[in-house]
Amino acid sequence: MKYWIAFVLVLGSVFVLPSGPPQLFAQGCKDEEGMVTDYKKTITDLVETVKKESLLDFQKAFHQRNVSSKLTFFGSVVDGMISCLQKRANDPATLKADADAAKAKIEVYNKLRDKIKQDRDALKTAQSEKEAKALIEKFSFTG
Repeated sequence: MKYWIAFVLVLGSVFVLPSGPPQLFAQGCKDEEGMVTDYKKTITDLVETVKKESLLDFQKAFHQRNVSSKLTFFGSVVDGMISCLQKRANDPATLKADADAAKAKIEVYNKLRDKIKQDRDALKTAQSEKEAKALIEKFSFTG
């Protein structure tokens, strides 16, 4: 059985390795971008939920902590995306057009990362749950 697993791994690597680093970076960045998109939707949905609920429901659901945790994770996902794009932009095997596109995206994701950090820091300094709920209701990660 172990031999079959080793055989499958070796055979699989024969098909993966010829694809080369640029395509692997491209796929990796697409995966990261998908994670950013999914997490952006998750947080946007949570913000919409907070907007619709009462303060008592907000407190019962621990949404202040929930949003804070999600923002922290969202920031790390965006950091991963930026890192992937930087590798792609700095790789000599990457086409110039692809490198330029990656650099442009880096700027966009740096702004998003800064917004996430700003919102997370504001939420952490909220003095009351009422203030936290009001802050969360203003969060927007579109555009």
